Amino acid sequence: MTKHDIFSEIAALYIHDVKNNLAQLAAEADARGDLKNRELALRSSQTLTQLLCFYRSETHSLHLQIEAQDPQELIADLVRLYASQHQVPTGCVIETQLSHAPELWFYDANLIQMVLANALQNALRYAKKKIIISVNVQDDYLEICLQDDGDGYPITMLETAIENVPVSAAGTGLGLRLAHKIVALHTNQGRTGEITLSNYQGARFSLRLP
Repeated sequence: MTKHDIFSEIAALYIHDVKNNLAQLAAEADARGDLKNRELALRSSQTLTQLLCFYRSETHSLHLQIEAQDPQELIADLVRLYASQHQVPTGCVIETQLSHAPELWFYDANLIQMVLANALQNALRYAKKKIIISVNVQDDYLEICLQDDGDGYPITMLETAIENVPVSAAGTGLGLRLAHKIVALHTNQGRTGEITLSNYQGARFSLRLP
């Protein structure tokens, strides 16, 4: 093992430790009603979780646990999580369209929820009044879309491949690049999962799993 490999392993261990400490701080802030610091600790913990997963994907040590899952339950848990964390701005509504969702699909529920949580977090930041989360089956792919009514993605982002989106010092772009890696690991009979970004009455994030 090289010095670089040793440093990377130690860094990953420290990231995991700090992430857990932040989660504990969030729980303590919640217990005393300190919502501001609770949200700050949660966001920081989520960012470190993404960073750790990204590291594991880069070192080929991110292993999927693909099982039969209920997509409707996935979306219900996602919306419930954000509602319970009071992250939905006043006047903004999250609408779900699940009538065409399949009863079962195969994917890693924890990783896919993390991808969708990051997408929903971004949508909540830019939405004006509404976010629509829809689930369908298109061409034998499970398609989950998050549509907000904001100003849409910057043209430069739409013109850049997701795996090449730059990561800023604030972590911007990390969630998208990680999402691309996680979804691409979901394969079935030669087909690969994919993510697409588009502008249609706002920003549209689409996740497709074979």
